[in-house]
Amino acid sequence: MKRLAMFVSGVFASLPLSAGTLTPQAEVPLPQLEGAWQVVVTLRMDAPDCKTAEIVGFGPNPFPSFNTFHRGGTMSEFGTRVPPAARTSGHGVWKRTGERTFEYRSEFFIFGDDGMVAANMDIRADLRLSLTGNRFSGDSRLVMTEISGSEQPFCATLSGQRIRL
Repeated sequence: MKRLAMFVSGVFASLPLSAGTLTPQAEVPLPQLEGAWQVVVTLRMDAPDCKTAEIVGFGPNPFPSFNTFHRGGTMSEFGTRVPPAARTSGHGVWKRTGERTFEYRSEFFIFGDDGMVAANMDIRADLRLSLTGNRFSGDSRLVMTEISGSEQPFCATLSGQRIRL
């Protein structure tokens, strides 16, 4: 036992001591989702793999959208697939799921020709930030629930670019 203790203390005594040797490495900050984003949405038919699902053939597609991810986990969204009078802005929540991955849920109302609420759109998405943190890609599952209760599922692919000064 005495020999082991002498060996261990000899090994440690032979190590060079410097200020940088025993200090932890500086942590690299994780890329952040917070901020304003220009997003291109491609609406697709419901399928197990959104990336390869058939693109919806009616209405503008792909179409631009704005997403803002607020500090604290809330978000705002506005898409351009239908005129502003036909839908509300979207509101939701988001969270980090990995070093560069996030998920969010957003909802908005759709109005009929009579100006009354006709449906609710519920969107759930998974995003992956680029290494620089200035772009993302992802896919989402959307469910449009009409006032009657009938549901129409879709999926979409997303491509985002951070809005910068």
